[in-house]
Amino acid sequence: MDQKNLFKEYEGDFNQEETSGQKEKKERVFGYSPFALQDALGEKSAKKAWIEYEKLRFVGIDEEELIYKVISKIRDMTSIIMGANKEDLNLKDYPYNKSKKDLKNWKEEELKNLYTKLVEIYHNSRIKGDDLDMALEKTLLSI
Repeated sequence: MDQKNLFKEYEGDFNQEETSGQKEKKERVFGYSPFALQDALGEKSAKKAWIEYEKLRFVGIDEEELIYKVISKIRDMTSIIMGANKEDLNLKDYPYNKSKKDLKNWKEEELKNLYTKLVEIYHNSRIKGDDLDMALEKTLLSI
């Protein structure tokens, strides 16, 4: 199956467009959100997380950068459930409140296990040479 047909439903999400609010200043508007993956994790939606992961991989974002975003979201939620505040985590109001709100979808034990698994995946890719892309994708599909 051709890649264009595979993602035809999301065709407009991958295009980068330039729009100008003023004539002298051009602003780049991306057809994808770099935070949508973290939002899908907060919702505990394997389908949305996988789709957002594939969108980001399709536009060329490296899996090393993506695992950092995934780990940081899970780490923040785990820390908040254990009693950390925004100053402890060095977060601004919105990401802290968003992570705090997302806790309703997760149990503490699930977050701790997922965090441990993600860190293990990252280190195995660095030490043993395991395929980080495939391991991260499998983990996202298992949430």
